[in-house]
Amino acid sequence: MAFCNALLREPNHLKVMEADISGITWDGFTSRPSTRKLSRDLASLAFDLQPVADFLCFLLAGYISTQIYFTVLAHHGLAQGYRGDYADRVIILAVLAPFFLYDRQLNYATCRGSLWIVMRGTALRFAKFAGIALALGFVTRSLDNLPRSLGVMLLCLGFALVAFSRLLLIQQFRLLERIGLLAETVAIVGAGPLADRLIHQLLQCTPNSIDIVGVFDDRTESLESTKTREVRGKVVPVGTLADLINIGKTRSIDWVLLTMPSTADRRLLSIVHSLKALAVPVGLCPQNLGLLLPYRRINYVGDNLPVTLLSDRPIRRWNAVVKSAEDLLLGSVITLLLMPIMGLIALAIKIDSPGPVLFRQRRHGTNNDEFEVFKFRTMRCTAEPNPAQLKQTSLHDKRITPLGRILRKSSLDELPQLFNVLRGEMSLVGPRPHAINMRTEERLGHEIIDAYPHRHRVKPGMTGWAQVNGSRGATETREQLRRRVELDLQYVENWSPLFDLKILVMTLWVVLRGTNAR
Repeated sequence: MAFCNALLREPNHLKVMEADISGITWDGFTSRPSTRKLSRDLASLAFDLQPVADFLCFLLAGYISTQIYFTVLAHHGLAQGYRGDYADRVIILAVLAPFFLYDRQLNYATCRGSLWIVMRGTALRFAKFAGIALALGFVTRSLDNLPRSLGVMLLCLGFALVAFSRLLLIQQFRLLERIGLLAETVAIVGAGPLADRLIHQLLQCTPNSIDIVGVFDDRTESLESTKTREVRGKVVPVGTLADLINIGKTRSIDWVLLTMPSTADRRLLSIVHSLKALAVPVGLCPQNLGLLLPYRRINYVGDNLPVTLLSDRPIRRWNAVVKSAEDLLLGSVITLLLMPIMGLIALAIKIDSPGPVLFRQRRHGTNNDEFEVFKFRTMRCTAEPNPAQLKQTSLHDKRITPLGRILRKSSLDELPQLFNVLRGEMSLVGPRPHAINMRTEERLGHEIIDAYPHRHRVKPGMTGWAQVNGSRGATETREQLRRRVELDLQYVENWSPLFDLKILVMTLWVVLRGTNAR
């Protein structure tokens, strides 16, 4: 719904209006001029012009690539008539591009999503378009005489211009929101507790994009005896449904939000029927708004069973593909680069103390599944410990060998986990896997923190957001465990490829400093 990310026009715009509950005149509303300069619907039409912009972007990309190629890269012996043939192909691509690149949700994503989400969608659509265009070109043999460098240049310039046009539009739209030129006027119908929660939710939004008309109700007995109500220090006018209809005749209203239960269908239908005279969008506010219960989008089970999605996999669909590709590609490159160092470490461990080079231990993975993690052995070989009484390694643990202390201090003992990454059991970045039955203050993690298992909703990682923020090493106290789980859940809920790259770069600095290494 378009109101969810809207904000207040100015800090003191919710002022007390002159009103009489028995017959409200609302003089303050009818006489006060609106400060809004642009209609939000009118501004949103700019997003519907995407096809025109995409068409022009491809024409411009064709012109630029032509000039570069024929003046700089082309051989002197190239046929003069080929320039015209190339222009025909560019026009065909420019005509096809809008059909494949049009994003119906761009307006919605602009208001509520990050630029990464918008650009990711644009890149996926462009990749699909480029694939189809190349396939058609090979089938029709229209690409037989096309120089590859010219085709690559056209597609690269086309994508750059399309992405730039979308970024420019998004930034301008957000600027208009911040300066208050696209504020939405909202009226709330229903004087119950949900109305207070809705107002509080609107007050959480970015300033200068919401103007609350007031709270109205179709039943006079539900109204307060005062002319206004105060929510979180903000004063909001109160009136009847008839007052709202009178206001709507003289003042533009963008949204009427109903704060009544959906089970009151007869009452809702009556209110909607009365408000049709205003030609204003009417929305039903979710009953769990402002509660601890999370509100998510509507999804469908089977053919047509709507359900409210309260929880979902944090990394799914294309995000999961990107995450897996990141682990496979970067993991392979890092493994090849560090293979000589791992060979020298293995040799040093063999010389330092008797026992195997690698240490294997069962740990929790995705969905609490168990897997065997690899590490360079840093302790002396002893009898197999009881898993139920597993003790975390402490700072001055006597079991650690001299070489093992160096490996732990530099985190080089973690390098064999690259093989866990390549096997798909771990990621380069994620919550660190904890040993099975590992205890903090003689208690298991889930016995201390209810949200502890939530960190297992993604693959465990060689490094993570907790580690680069100082929560590295053993968790000997409840407070240390709470801090680590809090940081791990921040990563789970806010994952992105750029976030992973940021953590990898920060990890290098943390390792060099040896912070909290044990």
